[in-house]
Amino acid sequence: MGLDLTELYANRTRGMKTSSIREFFKLTERADVISFAGGFPSGKVFPVDALARITDGLLGNGAVKALQYGPTEGHGDLRRLLARRMSDQGCPATEEEILITSGSQQALDLLAKLFVDPGDKVLVEEPGYVGGLGAFRNYEADLIPIPIDAQGIITDRLRAKLVELRARGITPKLLYLVPNFQNPSGLTLSLPRRKEILSLAEEFHFLVVEDDPYGLLRYEGSVLASLKSMDEKGHVIYLGSVSKTLLPGIRVGWLHGPEELVSKMIMAKQATDLCGNSLGQRMVYEFYRRGLEPEHLKRLRRYYKRKRDAMLAALERYFPREVTWTRPKGGFFIWVTLPPYMDARNLLLLALQHRVAFVDGAGFHVGERGKNTLRLSFSEAEEQEIYTGIQRLGELIESEVSRAQ
Repeated sequence: MGLDLTELYANRTRGMKTSSIREFFKLTERADVISFAGGFPSGKVFPVDALARITDGLLGNGAVKALQYGPTEGHGDLRRLLARRMSDQGCPATEEEILITSGSQQALDLLAKLFVDPGDKVLVEEPGYVGGLGAFRNYEADLIPIPIDAQGIITDRLRAKLVELRARGITPKLLYLVPNFQNPSGLTLSLPRRKEILSLAEEFHFLVVEDDPYGLLRYEGSVLASLKSMDEKGHVIYLGSVSKTLLPGIRVGWLHGPEELVSKMIMAKQATDLCGNSLGQRMVYEFYRRGLEPEHLKRLRRYYKRKRDAMLAALERYFPREVTWTRPKGGFFIWVTLPPYMDARNLLLLALQHRVAFVDGAGFHVGERGKNTLRLSFSEAEEQEIYTGIQRLGELIESEVSRAQ
């Protein structure tokens, strides 16, 4: 009889959960399934030719440096460039305040490692991004969900919860937000609520983690000031990534925070991966340095806007009136709410028989809520697939609604 590993696992493993999204990634490999499950950027808009030219150059005279270990904190040229970009966006930054990470997910893990002791309170949006929820759960945080509406996290509910916690002698350490075209809802945090959150952070002494992977993918409306750009008291830590706007596979993200925090995170990162993707960081630097990003972003916005519009039109045409959904101004996602008597997981099992996939909404919630919700991603499917897949789902939902009446 082999060794029983369950006797050796650390206590923190009891709170670890698999990502429902990752469980459905394998569905994208089935050619006969129309998948609205994964929030992948479309490979059809990767700037392959430009990056091939960049890589050829990097693997020429500079091959040794590009392929060698690099500094834990990241490639110096890229850090300086990102500091200038952040400064240009109203977030004054120095190289020492930028840390390059393996996507923003590693930044979340490092922040949880540095700030969260077992039982510490972390405030999160509900529904919220499963990667963020998982990162804090893995370090045994007590997640406190705050509901969202069309304007993002409901700050009145946030204040009420903070007052309640203070009365019990409890101060949350962090508030985790995806303010622009949120995963999973697609919603955007309004400007008044951004200002209110900063006021609450100052009053109740907590940090705000602003995760912004989708902010550059706006298809309509005005750009809103980031929380980081309005932060005068040092309460906001900003996370950025190239995964949705350039390439996900090279795993390049960054954190902008106080130099003191970045120094501490470098120490934590040294024990995690020693350094990030040296070649990938140089690819990103060269792509930005050569001024290739503006035209690339224009192409992305046109491309994804067509898909968003196609999905919204298909939802209007094929979904019954008992169903509601969000209308995102950017990003990849639409959030669907079914009638309260329907279970999205049961619908998913039925949909898979009709070769359509999505992610049911329960995994984006802290507790047992959200069973009648689901997330649709329009980023990968072609427009005709979007119409066909939504028609199939609409017919299934219509059938379930008729059965319940």
